[in-house]
Amino acid sequence: MHEPDYNCACGGAAIELFAAHLPRARFLAAPEAFAAGTRGGKTASAAPMPSGSTAARPVTVFTARRVITMEPGTSDATAVAVDGDTILGVGTLDRVQGQMRSGGRSFTIDRTFEEKVIAPGFVEHHLHPLLGVASMSVEIIAIEDWALPGSFAPAALDEVQYKARLRSALDAMSAADANETLFTWGYHHYFHGIIYRSHLDAIESTRPIVTWHRSCHEFILNTAALKKYGVTEAALVGHGLASEQSSWEDGHFYEKGMEIIIPFIAKDLLAPKRTQAGLSKFKSYLLAKGVTTICEPGTQMDRKVQTIWESVLNTDDAVFRTYFVPDGRALYDKNKSKNTLGGLVDETKSYTSWGSGKVQWLPNQVKLFADGAIFSQLMQVEQPYLDGHTGQWIAEPPDYAAAFKTYWDAGYRIHTHVNGDKGLQVVVDALADRTRANPRSNHRFTVVHFAVSTEEQVTELGKMGAYITANPYYVTSLADKYSESGLGPERANSMVRLASVEKAGMPISLHSDMPMAPADPLFLAWCAVNRTTVSGRVAGPEQRIAVDRALRAITIDSALMLSKEDELGSIKPGKKADFTILEQDPYAVAPSALKDVKVWGVVFEGRKYPASSEAASRSKAGTDLEPDALDFAKSAKLRG
Repeated sequence: MHEPDYNCACGGAAIELFAAHLPRARFLAAPEAFAAGTRGGKTASAAPMPSGSTAARPVTVFTARRVITMEPGTSDATAVAVDGDTILGVGTLDRVQGQMRSGGRSFTIDRTFEEKVIAPGFVEHHLHPLLGVASMSVEIIAIEDWALPGSFAPAALDEVQYKARLRSALDAMSAADANETLFTWGYHHYFHGIIYRSHLDAIESTRPIVTWHRSCHEFILNTAALKKYGVTEAALVGHGLASEQSSWEDGHFYEKGMEIIIPFIAKDLLAPKRTQAGLSKFKSYLLAKGVTTICEPGTQMDRKVQTIWESVLNTDDAVFRTYFVPDGRALYDKNKSKNTLGGLVDETKSYTSWGSGKVQWLPNQVKLFADGAIFSQLMQVEQPYLDGHTGQWIAEPPDYAAAFKTYWDAGYRIHTHVNGDKGLQVVVDALADRTRANPRSNHRFTVVHFAVSTEEQVTELGKMGAYITANPYYVTSLADKYSESGLGPERANSMVRLASVEKAGMPISLHSDMPMAPADPLFLAWCAVNRTTVSGRVAGPEQRIAVDRALRAITIDSALMLSKEDELGSIKPGKKADFTILEQDPYAVAPSALKDVKVWGVVFEGRKYPASSEAASRSKAGTDLEPDALDFAKSAKLRG
């Protein structure tokens, strides 16, 4: 399903202004497996030596126990030369030094990483900054442990544990104002039992409670919360599918129903102090996991909101670059309602002029949505759920096909959120229709998330040249429970069938969809390589992929999914000097230990950033945002 996008002022004065004015809106709502071509090579690579004043600038040569390049012919590399923010050369130290001398470049040798391993900076194809910030800033009571900078939230694995933790969180607020809301994130009905308004009322009848589902696609409010935020039964009527996906009786808002409830609660959810703490944790967390590039396909398309992002994500403590991709589904719905679909492509294109510094929009790319969320079990599946409930559409199939056709015919690179095999069939059919009617070479159509699928669908996607960016954490976190509830063992164990994707010849990247999974690329690689569930068993062992393929999926192949493979994802002359510094060689450890490889920190655009020194960092960014100009109702409809 869609993830909600709020107008987040995430730093300094911008947060205070944003939160203060929110109510003004009127709402509708192994080494031998090393990358192909790198085995046994003895060559060094170098970019052409610059001339003029640049030639006088000293070069930094970083040495390491090993440099993993993800490029052919450099398997013996132990040094990489950096000129400003750009890689100049890579190879053995002797050869790199020889290159610098022959090119007339002065250089210094930096031996900080001499006993460590330099890898390409990790590329996170798909995460949600605002959701990450928001979820890190509230009480976490989830189905797994969450270790964050400065805090640890242990797992609540069943209904008894969840309710005990909820009661404990309420007790901890006993000295707070009686009308202060307890926000929690992480509830999952299959683990924690059914909890609606009446159940929350039985636990706490006076203090407002807002329970945010683990999927980020549902909110449940108790009566005190509905009263506090002025949510009436009448407010839920007359909004089409959003009204159908809202329940006054249950205090439950899901999928498009969140377009109704988000504006009512966002002022508190994104309160300045809470949001500032979440932003700080988010930045420190990414650094600790070695992430140097993130992307949010399907982001907030409000200029004032983007001004905030351009401020808070361009600070020195944001040690990563950020890319955004427009939400084509939201734009299609808006233009359809106004009978202006002829202007859809031009409007989409206009967003790529936004961005500054480390925050940019990717040109000629768009995100569409098919079906609902896997964590809510609202994806659309061909065979019925075991308990008889039904999935949900984010975009009705005819609307999806129409939007797909418009963007395809305009030459766009399309990314599509899809989780169920019935949803995937709608996607496969749309792609097949356009490849027949209007063939395009190198279209790079990308399936995003890829939970439940069939072998036949994978084969068809491979024949049509599709790409797959998958969340392998679905198997680790959900295969056990979904084998018992909803899907049954056959479908649950075959989720995220990456070996089949590899056999079909499609590129693979791995993403977290943070906070759907930890934004920890090595952990995601471990999930894909081992497919070990929370119970310790291996789900669908035939769908495991090799370590090398998994590491490519968090570096060069993840950059490929963003059409940034010429700039990012490998250590090659001319590319950005982004490195993840590892304490161990991921090719040398056992596959089962991949998630335990320690990250020292990163080199981002040529500068060193140790994770330990950044753990306590705080953003001091502010903006000159004028909050009265924000269109909160519009942003409530956008999702990532």
